[in-house]
Amino acid sequence: MRKFILSAVLFLGCSLSIATAQASPIDPETKSQQAWWKNRYEDQVKALKEQPCDILFLGDSITDYWATTGKKVWDSAWAPLKALNFGISGDKTGNLIWRIDDSKLPTLSDPKVCVVMIGTNNTGHYKCGEAPEKTAIGVLTVVQRLLLRYPDTQVVLLAIFPRGATPQDPMRIHNDKINKILAATRLPRMHFVDINKKFLDPHGQFLPGVTRDQLHPTEKGYQIWASSLLPTVKKILTQQ
Repeated sequence: MRKFILSAVLFLGCSLSIATAQASPIDPETKSQQAWWKNRYEDQVKALKEQPCDILFLGDSITDYWATTGKKVWDSAWAPLKALNFGISGDKTGNLIWRIDDSKLPTLSDPKVCVVMIGTNNTGHYKCGEAPEKTAIGVLTVVQRLLLRYPDTQVVLLAIFPRGATPQDPMRIHNDKINKILAATRLPRMHFVDINKKFLDPHGQFLPGVTRDQLHPTEKGYQIWASSLLPTVKKILTQQ
């Protein structure tokens, strides 16, 4: 029943009414009053207009830092596949929805694959105060926007990466609850991929050297991300 409800809400474009003082996770929310964010966003939109794009990564800092911490891995693994980066540090689901709506994703042609990683800043910003179901709806609204914008594109939705030092960390538990909902949802052309165990030892703790702060990957972490995801993405590309 949950699968049906979530799919129906998203695909029919129904609005979510949330009786709370918090911003709704599906309401578009800009941060363009912050110069660094505005500049990053404008640079990314310019790249979409000018550079070929077969794979589009969308998300928050974990995606954004492909351009810095993960650049060596990006240049080796993703750049040859004509990938572009549409991640901005600090973004919650509403911020990414705003960027999709405002820019209309002006790619030269429709990407073959979109890779989505978003939601952990909803957890962090509200200190686990936003219900997992609400964050999941925000994440899936991002997916819906992409399915509607690109009618033939496949969307790879990644499980929100682990955060916190141990499996008992409240934010790790919260993200796990969101991921459980996302994993149970079925939408056309959406592929839910969970590579989280690749970063962890058998006790659920981060492998040595894969994260600098129990949240953001190091270069080693980005290498694990690339090697774990590439087979899925290449399989999708060969089927198109």
